[in-house]
Parts: sequence; C-alpha cells; structure tokens
Amino acid sequence: MRRKDREVLGDENIAKIIEQCTTCHVAMTDDADASMPYVIPLSFGYNLNSGVLELYFHCAHVGKKLDCIRKNSNVAFSMCVENRIEIHEDIYCKSGRFYASVVGQGKAEIVEDVAEKCRGLSLLMERQATGSTQHPNSAHSTQSTSPHKFEFTPEQAATVTVFKITSTNFTGKAKNDKAQKC
Repeated sequence: MRRKDREVLGDENIAKIIEQCTTCHVAMTDDADASMPYVIPLSFGYNLNSGVLELYFHCAHVGKKLDCIRKNSNVAFSMCVENRIEIHEDIYCKSGRFYASVVGQGKAEIVEDVAEKCRGLSLLMERQATGSTQHPNSAHSTQSTSPHKFEFTPEQAATVTVFKITSTNFTGKAKNDKAQKC
C-alpha cells in the first residue's frame, strides 16, 4: 500500500469497516471472454478470524457469476463506506472524501456442504439485518444490531446457491478526520 498513513491493520479494525459496508463488489474473469473482467455488486455475510476473511453470497442456481467461478475461481473484491466530503476552497486539489474500504483477492468456491451453506446464509442474513436504519449520509442515521439469529434449514438452503470467497490477501484503508471513527 502506497499510503501507509491510511492503512488499517488488524482483524478487529478491518471488521469495523466491513460492518459499515452494505455491498461487496466482486470482480471475476468473464466466462465468455477471458480478456474482459466482470464485476457485480452483491449483498454479503462474512467471517474474519486470524487473518482469514470468508465472504458469503447467495444467488440463483444458474447464472453468469457461477459460470465465471466454475471457469476461473480467482476473484477480487472491494467494499467501501463513503463519508463526508471536505472542500478546500483555496486549493481544490486538497479536497477529498473521507472513506474506509477493504479490498482484496481470493478464491471463490460454490459451497456444497449443507451445514456450511446454512451457516453462510445465516451470516448473510444477520449482516443484512444489522446496519444503518437510514441512508449512511443522513444526519439521523443510527446503527442497529440484529438481536435475532437467523437459522436456515437444509430445505431452505436448497432453494439457492451459496458461494464464498476465502481471502488472506486483503487490506483496509481509511481517510478520516479526528471526529470520525472507522
């Protein structure tokens, strides 16, 4: 990372960023044209432990994402929370947005194990049920946590495909002011 002053280190600090993100963009090789990338925004659940990040996603049983993953499991991902913009009227080049992001690369795989599939769906649902109750740029945004644990049955899990990305190659980065915590 070029800007070491903006690097975010440690699982706990990176998890704080991930908790603020609602969408993960996943990039993969296009199955129809390997010279072209394919990127798609997705809802996600995650587990981060000892430097290993697992991102869980769900989708239909057929589709371009799955075709791409089956052909080449190497993927990249990006998630970001954007905060306020600071404008420097005297020198516009010093203007910028405060943000926090996590980016990385990993291997995608279709989850076949039913127990892991149910766990991935639970993480995804719990993640989506937790977060801001209003738009993050709203002055009245509040963080809420989901007191409910979502548990999926094998029958429910059978209605969707779950895939996960496993990564040990990810970084956190933030530009924040003294009042903002990422």
